[in-house]
Amino acid sequence: MKWLKAHWKAPAVILILLLAWGSWYARPVDLYGLTGLTPSAVNTISFSLRQFDSCVPGGTIDVYGSCTPESPEWDAVREAVETLRFRRPPWNLLLQFFDSNFLTGRQTKDGDYHIMLTPIAQGGGYVNLQFFLDEWTYSSPWSNRNLTLWVEDSRETGNALAEALWSLLEEP
Repeated sequence: MKWLKAHWKAPAVILILLLAWGSWYARPVDLYGLTGLTPSAVNTISFSLRQFDSCVPGGTIDVYGSCTPESPEWDAVREAVETLRFRRPPWNLLLQFFDSNFLTGRQTKDGDYHIMLTPIAQGGGYVNLQFFLDEWTYSSPWSNRNLTLWVEDSRETGNALAEALWSLLEEP
C-alpha cells in the first residue's frame, strides 16, 4: 500500500496522456487527415459502386469510374469526397497489426449500396475507403486489414455519396 501511495503520479500521468491521445486520434478528420495525403498530391480518384437489386440478373448493378483533374467530373467527385468527415476508433492503432481474414455475412435489401473509393496520389500513396450498408472502413499500404471508421449518420451519408457518384456516371 505504501508503494501505491508513493508512486500513483506516474500511472496517473500515463493514463491522462493516453486519454488525451485517444481524444486527438478520434477527432473528426477529412480524407487528407485520415490518409496523410495532400489535396495537390491526389491525381486520381477511382470508385466502384454496387447497388443491390433483386430484379436484375446477379442481384446487383455494378458501375465503375475513375477521374483525374482533366476529367469534367473531377470537381464534383472531389467535392463529394472532401466533404466526408471520419472518426477513427483509438483501438485501430492496435488492430492494424493483426491480420483479418474472416468475412461476416450481412443481409442486403434492394437499394443498398457498397462503395469502394480509392484516392491515389502522385508517387503511389493511396487509401481504400469502403461503405457497405451502414459501415465505413479504410485500408492503406500501412495496415493489414480494413479499419473501422465512424461517420455521423453513416447510412444516410453513404447513400448520399453513392447517389451523387451514380448521377455523375449517368450524365453524358
